[in-house]
Amino acid sequence: MDGSRPGDSGFDAAVFEARLEAVRSFAYGAGHEINNPLANIAARAQALLVDERDPERRRKLATIVDQAFRARDMIGGLMVYARPPRPIPADVDVHGVLRPVVEAARPAAEAKRVRLDYSPPPLAVTVRVDAAQVAEAVRAVVANAVEAANEGGRVVIEAASVADGCRVTVADDGPGMDGDAARRAFDPFYCGRDAGRGIGLGLPKALRLIESNGGGLVVESRPGEGTRVVVNLPMVVQGPA
Repeated sequence: MDGSRPGDSGFDAAVFEARLEAVRSFAYGAGHEINNPLANIAARAQALLVDERDPERRRKLATIVDQAFRARDMIGGLMVYARPPRPIPADVDVHGVLRPVVEAARPAAEAKRVRLDYSPPPLAVTVRVDAAQVAEAVRAVVANAVEAANEGGRVVIEAASVADGCRVTVADDGPGMDGDAARRAFDPFYCGRDAGRGIGLGLPKALRLIESNGGGLVVESRPGEGTRVVVNLPMVVQGPA
């Protein structure tokens, strides 16, 4: 499979950094200018919900609230992508980070009849990372894989120690991506619907969070052969399970 990540060459890295700076400026400007009106919309709709008794009006008001919060979360995701919060690293067990992520993904997988297989490390593996940030990143990768998998298909999550750290792989049996789509998988809101993936910030945000924790993330994909996302985490201490 072809592997892709931003910055594979000096030119690519420079282009990526320039685009990142543009997104950073937009995200922080939009965060200030858009979040305040969104908060007002949500607050007013919630206030109207308190006394509303008509079921159809309640449904419409609830939709307004949900969509306002969704837009707010999108702006927040852009801000995380542009400037991830500083990690607070600690020694954490990889299985302890991954297991809740996998379990949280099962309802969405079951709704699509996607089989979710998880293979934890054969030995206990400890990495020094911000557990919440790594969990959020892997959660986005798994959700993306479930979305891309064929209905009735399979997503495989595996973790194992390697020479310089811990490797977590998330593989789906979806339609895969061509080289251009794989290269653009880290672009915010890039639409890869031909590969079963929608518009969003899942992989871009995951990349930024993993790299801010000293790791790396690579997409390997070919049309018709599914997609594998490889997350590398540094600083492993291995011991008895």
